[in-house]
Amino acid sequence: MTENKPLDPAGALASFYRETILQHTSNPVGFRAPIEATHSSELYNPFCGDRVRLQFALNGDIIEAAAFDGESCGICMASASILCDCSPGGPVSAVKAWHDWLESALKSDGEHGRQGAVPGALEALLGVRRYPTRINCAMLPWQAALKALEI
Repeated sequence: MTENKPLDPAGALASFYRETILQHTSNPVGFRAPIEATHSSELYNPFCGDRVRLQFALNGDIIEAAAFDGESCGICMASASILCDCSPGGPVSAVKAWHDWLESALKSDGEHGRQGAVPGALEALLGVRRYPTRINCAMLPWQAALKALEI
């Protein structure tokens, strides 16, 4: 006989986040995608060896395409993939807002609510909060994006 246990919302959410990260790591959006880049930047984290280059094709203030390349850990790759998945079709300012939200959320001790429209996949990176040394891995693609977009 099996025991009926109540659904653990925190456990289900953690599982969803892990699954999202794994999905973006195993099938990264924008990885080595050929685009006609108008803006790009590459950053390197000497502490862990992550290297990531973000590329964007802009039409005015709108991101038409995003791609990335590099050698990195799964967290950095998933973060870059989420960025490339969420940013096309939106304004450059959205990338800055998402960067700021993610940085604040990863460095906070408690719950961090949404501030405006934050892509749900971005919340999957909040599991990194438990591993402070890995926060830089999650933030590197976003820092490269800000540098590329000159914001």
